[in-house]
Amino acid sequence: MKRKLKKIALINPRKNLQEQNPMIHKMFERNKNTIKQWHAHPLSLLIIAANTPHEIEVTLIDEYFEDIDFDLHFDLVGLTAMTHQVNRAYEIADIYRQKKIPVVMGGIHATVMPNEALNHVDSVFLGESELLWPEFLNDFEQGIEKRIYENSVRYDLASNKLPRYELLNQAAFKEDGSYLKFVPVQATRGCPHDCSFCVVSKFYGKKIRKRPVGQVVADIQFIQSLGLDSLIMFTDDNLFVDRKYVKELLKALIPLKIKYVAQSDVNMANDSELLQLAYLSGCMMVLVGFESLETSSLNNINDNNWKLKQVDNYRNVIKTIQSNGIVVLGAFVVGFENDNLDTFVDIRDFVLENHILGQFTILTPLPGSRVFEEFKNRGKLLNETFWDNCSLFHMNFRHNNIKKEEAESKIIWVFDEAYSETNVLNRNMHMMRNYKKLPPRWIH
Repeated sequence: MKRKLKKIALINPRKNLQEQNPMIHKMFERNKNTIKQWHAHPLSLLIIAANTPHEIEVTLIDEYFEDIDFDLHFDLVGLTAMTHQVNRAYEIADIYRQKKIPVVMGGIHATVMPNEALNHVDSVFLGESELLWPEFLNDFEQGIEKRIYENSVRYDLASNKLPRYELLNQAAFKEDGSYLKFVPVQATRGCPHDCSFCVVSKFYGKKIRKRPVGQVVADIQFIQSLGLDSLIMFTDDNLFVDRKYVKELLKALIPLKIKYVAQSDVNMANDSELLQLAYLSGCMMVLVGFESLETSSLNNINDNNWKLKQVDNYRNVIKTIQSNGIVVLGAFVVGFENDNLDTFVDIRDFVLENHILGQFTILTPLPGSRVFEEFKNRGKLLNETFWDNCSLFHMNFRHNNIKKEEAESKIIWVFDEAYSETNVLNRNMHMMRNYKKLPPRWIH
C-alpha cells in the first residue's frame, strides 16, 4: 500500500548520567562552579534531515532541551541512541507504535544490537545511514520497507549535504544554562587506533575519510548566519591524523574567528606548525585519550600497542600542546586488569602536576567492543544487559582488585580533587602564563 510522507520527527532521547547514580548528581552540584556538563546536539539527525526531501516537514526534538508532545501526529518517527540512551529510546518508540506511528532507529547501539532494537521499532539502520535513508523513504512510501537496512560500502563524505542546523531549537539552546552547549561539526570519520573498549573503528572504520574543506567551512558559516552563539565541537574522533588535510582546514578556519574543541591523539604534539595553526584557528581545547599511566594496562589496548609506546612521553606531549595555548583535557579509564585503588591516586596526581583538565571514567564494556565480548565470554559481566548503567561512572563487571562500590566512589573522589576551586585556579593561572607568551588568535 502506497503512503505519502508529510511529517517526520527525528528524536534524540534524554538520559542523564546523573539519573542512574545520585552520587554523580551530588558531585556535579558540589562542583557546579568548576565543572559544567557538556551537550552537543546530535549531528547524525541534522544530517538525516538534510537527506530528507524538502517537501517532507522535519521536526527535530532533542529531549535534553525540550519535552516530547506525544499528542502531535507524525507519519514517521526516527530515533538515534547511544547505549546509555537506548532504554529511553525504546520507551519513546513503544509509545509511538501504540499510536500506530511507525518508528525507525539508527546509531551505534542499534547497529551492534539490531535484533534487540527490532523488538521496539519497525526498521533498523546498521552503520552510516546517509545512503540508506533515501532508500528507506522510497520503500516506505511504496509500502515495501525492510526490517534491516545495511551499507555494503563506506559513505563518501564528499557527498555530504549541509546539515539542517536551522532545525535546532535555538531558544532552548540559548536559554538553558545547565549545560555547556556546543554546535557539532564534522570534518573526518574514522580512527586508526581501534582501542579495545571503543566501538568507533568498528562503526566508522580505521581509515580516515575526509570532507572537502570548503564543505566544513560552509557548515560553520551557516551556523554563524543563524546567530548561534556557541562553541563549535568537532565530533571527529581524531581530527588531526591527516596532517596535510587538517593544516589546509585550519588555515581556512582562521578568518572565521571561531572557538572550538576537538579530539586528538598524542601525535599532535609532534608538529609545531600544526599546533600554531590550531591555536590561531580558535582551538581552545583538545581531548587526548591517555587512557592509563600504567604500561600493563595499556598493553594490548591496540593491536600494534600504539598507545603503550606513547606513555613515557605523556608529560612532554602535555607541555608542548599547552605551551601553544591549547588546553589539554586528558581522558583516563580505570578498571583495566591490573588497576587497583592506587590507580585513582596516580591519575589525580598526574592531572594536578601537569595542570590539565581530566575526564575520568570507569572501564565500560560497551556492546560492540572487544572488551564486551571478552568479559561476556569470561563471565565477568555483572548483568546480561546493563544499558542504563553505561554512563562510564558505573562498574558493570567483576574486577580482581577493585570492588564495584569502591570504583564508583573513587571516580567521584578524583573529580572532586581535580576540580576543587584551588586546583582549578592553579590550572587557570598556568594557562594564563602560557597565553601571555603567544600572539593574539585569528591573525590573518
